[in-house]
Amino acid sequence: MPRCPVMGLLLTSVPVAPAFVVPQAEIEGERGTRPPSGFVTPATSSSAGSSSSSRPWCLATAATVAALGSRSSRTVMRGLKDRVKKDFSVKSAMIRRLGKWRLMKEFDMRKQIMENPDMAKRCGKSQEALIEDFNRASNYLKTSLGLEDQSAEICISKVSTGLNMQYLGKPNIPSNEEMATVMDWLVENLAVTREDGSLKRVVEQYPFMLGRSLDDLEESQNFCPEDIDFKVAVADDPALIDKTYNCQGICASQCVSCWYNG
Repeated sequence: MPRCPVMGLLLTSVPVAPAFVVPQAEIEGERGTRPPSGFVTPATSSSAGSSSSSRPWCLATAATVAALGSRSSRTVMRGLKDRVKKDFSVKSAMIRRLGKWRLMKEFDMRKQIMENPDMAKRCGKSQEALIEDFNRASNYLKTSLGLEDQSAEICISKVSTGLNMQYLGKPNIPSNEEMATVMDWLVENLAVTREDGSLKRVVEQYPFMLGRSLDDLEESQNFCPEDIDFKVAVADDPALIDKTYNCQGICASQCVSCWYNG
């Protein structure tokens, strides 16, 4: 059979380095010295045995790492890490004009009552009686939580801007008993206390919670996703107290009442 001249040229022109086999006795005698490059050492039964014996350990380690990585742990803000907090605090009621901070009209309920007599008529009260009701609620926050005068009035003003105010023109001023019930529930179900001022902080951050009923608060707690610690998450972002739906993020932060809404 005739040989290909091209293949013959390639085979003869490329030098091939010979492979050498080092006897096992010489390798063991070196005690830790590595053979030069280009030498091939035969595999021994001991090295093969150690490789096979370490294989179960490697598999067990890999399985453990995979299990830890896939374990669904209960974390504080899991699923809410990318959520942008919205400012509903007392400070959000202020606006800067001509270099001075001024209270926005919609959050000055006292002024609205005095300027709009029909507001008191809708509530079946006189202006003086409605203002006295507003003062009573503000004073309760000052004595029970230690709020400043303006902060207490802003909190009650924000609570008053509920559905009754929006659609009926009647301010929803909560009673002292209603506010006390809400604050007791917050202490029992959130990571807040009266003594360290954390209850005062969450009320100032989200005053609207003072106008919620126990059914509203418990509904939010029941809909809290399992991988979120309700106590800590709501204490960190009190606006979550109004989240009463959980669609597992399908809404892409489009539904207002969803836990995953941004």
